[in-house]
Formats: sequence, C-alpha cells, structure tokens
Amino acid sequence: MEFYGINLIGVLLAMVGFMVVGFLWYGPLFGKRWMELNGFTPDSMGDVNMPVMMAKGLTNSLVAAVGISLVLSWKGAEGLLASMKTAFFIWLFFSATTALLAHIYEKQRLELTLIHFGNQLTAYLLAGAIISFF
Repeated sequence: MEFYGINLIGVLLAMVGFMVVGFLWYGPLFGKRWMELNGFTPDSMGDVNMPVMMAKGLTNSLVAAVGISLVLSWKGAEGLLASMKTAFFIWLFFSATTALLAHIYEKQRLELTLIHFGNQLTAYLLAGAIISFF
C-alpha cells in the first residue's frame, strides 16, 4: 500500500514506534528525572487533557514517520543498515539541532536536552528500521 513512494503500513508502524519509545522514555526509563528537571509534580500534571495531548503526540509522530519514509524513498536507502544510517543523519541534522536550541537560547539544562536527544535518536533509529522492512 504505497502513496508517493512511501508504504503506509510502514509509516503507521513507525508512528506507533515513536509513541512506544516516548512512553518508555518519559515513563519508566527517565520519567521521574524528566519531571524533576521540568519542575512538574503529579499535581501539576493533573489538569492535563490527556486525549488532546496524545492526539498531538500521534500527529507529531505521524509527520516525523512520513518525513523519514520520504527521505528514505528519495535516497533509495535499501536495507536495515542504510535506513538506520539515514535516519541517524536525519535526526542529527534536523531533530538534534532543533532540540539543542532550547539548551542554547532558553537555558534548558543539558541533562534535560540529553534526555530529549536520547528519546528522539532511539525513535528515529527504530522508525528507520521499521520502514526498511516495507
């Protein structure tokens, strides 16, 4: 099932991969530290509209997965290693540099920036791997 050279099943699975990585990263793996670094408490998170937040997260993950899939298609990346290598460079040149702006200009603590880096890098590599199979 392709559209503009991208496989829609691969994109949807990559989107799910982004969400799973995010759930694990900001939950059991680094959730407590992420909350501390942001100054969040369970009480301050109580007024969050979770369905709206999840819809925004899904939309963001879908756009990222489509973008990775398009670049992989345009580049002609074939196979797991080529796809993951390309996904790494997409992360490095676009996601990492954008995330680093919060550290540079907003004085975000480096530890928080590194938590975000790890989440995004893991998700991009997983998305590249998933898409490589379609």
